[in-house]
Amino acid sequence: MLTVEDLFVQLGQSPVLQGINLSIREGEIVGLIGQNGCGKTTFLNALSGYVKPTAGSVLFAGEDVTNLAPEKRASLGMTRSFQTPGVFREMTVEENLLIALERVKSYPWWWQFSSKWRKKADTEVQRLLETVNLQDHKHSYAGVLSGGQLRLLELLRLEICGGKLFLIDEPTAGVAPAMKKVLMRSLKELARGEGRSLLIVEHDLKFLFELVDRVVVFVEGRVYMEGKPEEVVKDPRLQEVYFGTK
Repeated sequence: MLTVEDLFVQLGQSPVLQGINLSIREGEIVGLIGQNGCGKTTFLNALSGYVKPTAGSVLFAGEDVTNLAPEKRASLGMTRSFQTPGVFREMTVEENLLIALERVKSYPWWWQFSSKWRKKADTEVQRLLETVNLQDHKHSYAGVLSGGQLRLLELLRLEICGGKLFLIDEPTAGVAPAMKKVLMRSLKELARGEGRSLLIVEHDLKFLFELVDRVVVFVEGRVYMEGKPEEVVKDPRLQEVYFGTK
């Protein structure tokens, strides 16, 4: 699904990524961890086209996308979320979903004047909301939702947009502990349902290790170690990264 070869990124005079080599298989959920400033978000930005690599290549589904603009990568099926949930807070939950449905499902411009199309849209919105238990908030403004509910709404929008690879940055940021299990289930369904791949940057190691198939650890812009969660959590090098001298 994704192959990154010898990727370098330099911002100004500072090298941020220094020779990253990484691959992700179809249907795989990969977690990316590391201390602040190690290059995790920059890596997502380089993959999605918001930062231009200094050297190296990014292959997505067999196609070289290294120099493609973000919207071109998105059209190929590389979907991105950011640390701040990408929803329209001044619109209702329903309206947030309808905007995505209109674009992706190619609704005709006159659909709101057709009872058939309105029923079709309402059925799809209701189905989506029920998968994350947000149906009671259908007519609420997105701005009044909790942090966890905002993330769930964002995931629904990502699901509508579709794609083969989802790049997700800090999904638990601002999410209450009680909502994290719902969020985890939604992320798993996002990947497993359609055989999609997920690359997730996350600071909550307990959450991440329960979710992913493989963990990659960055140190100073390099891949320091990687492996299955149960292997990485027992590796003394992980303690060095977070509590030692690395």
